[in-house]
Amino acid sequence: MSNRIDSPEYWIETFEPARDELDALAHEILDTARPASLEALATRLVHLRVDRATASQRASRSGSGIPYSPVDAYEKGQKLVFGALGGAVGTVKAVRDGNNPAYGTYRVIRVALGDDEREFASAIGFEHELARAVVDVDADEIAGRFAPVIAPTLREILARGQDWVGYGDRWVLNAVLPDINAGHCNLAEAIIMLAGTALPGRQLLKELELDASVPEETRLLALELALVDDPRFRNVGALESPLWALASQT
Repeated sequence: MSNRIDSPEYWIETFEPARDELDALAHEILDTARPASLEALATRLVHLRVDRATASQRASRSGSGIPYSPVDAYEKGQKLVFGALGGAVGTVKAVRDGNNPAYGTYRVIRVALGDDEREFASAIGFEHELARAVVDVDADEIAGRFAPVIAPTLREILARGQDWVGYGDRWVLNAVLPDINAGHCNLAEAIIMLAGTALPGRQLLKELELDASVPEETRLLALELALVDDPRFRNVGALESPLWALASQT
């Protein structure tokens, strides 16, 4: 089974967002204070992973060290770059023979990584999966192919957490949403009642006095999240283009 980052197997069978990758998505939303589509978030996640996977190659080109591969042999004192560890650089402190019969004849290197020391296999006599994990790739091309593949998984992860909230294809952090109180919902109810027809959220938003310093798309999503949780309202439009009516009128 291929473990290359440009293979379908990597994204379908292997990929799982790391905590720091999800944190990076959250920081970007905090910076913009605007919702993002699931596709945009998944695309950014692919870029983050490709950047991580190729970190060792970039570090090697800059002279930071040799990219680690389990099939290569190393000597004490060599500097290695570990792409799977976010491009961490370590120094080989010792080398010994391996003792796992499943790998045949191989060596084990003990590497100093900051204040820690870890052991890694080396000189493995067959093509190990990790040896194929890092390749030169076009991040945009990889994102175009595989962002849709990981989007459902990302949706499930965001929905399970407490920090994110979404409606339709729009996702945002709770922390950037303006407060929508009972008075706002009461006013929205009166506006729809007077109109006698379903109205888009943007039209309702014009009549509500929400914090103008918050981007309009964020205020709109906050309003629609409040309406969907209020039994007085019903979305009679598409999920991506809501039209809000009163339940008593439908």
